[in-house]
Amino acid sequence: MSRAIQAAVLMLAVNAATGTGQPQTRASVNELPPEPITTGACTQSSSGYLGIVEKDKKERTKLTDKETGEYVRKMLAQGYSVTLYPQASGKVFTVATCHPTSP
Repeated sequence: MSRAIQAAVLMLAVNAATGTGQPQTRASVNELPPEPITTGACTQSSSGYLGIVEKDKKERTKLTDKETGEYVRKMLAQGYSVTLYPQASGKVFTVATCHPTSP
């Protein structure tokens, strides 16, 4: 074999042995227990499309990020756990599960 072929074979062998020269990184995951759900003043769970009734009595269901965030913050403070399901139409379906102080 010519020296060029020998060098190429040697280089391929070294790259294969070292994982193509990329640094090896390790990732680890530690499972932690969940934090307790805040108990609050809620009385029952609810679900439906998230919306705001305007002054003209019409409901607006396409909310801003700020309005959605305010809804979630208020519901969490009342003891609900909140799940949001964005819809293709731009609406958001929400499930608010109540975790009352006294069941």
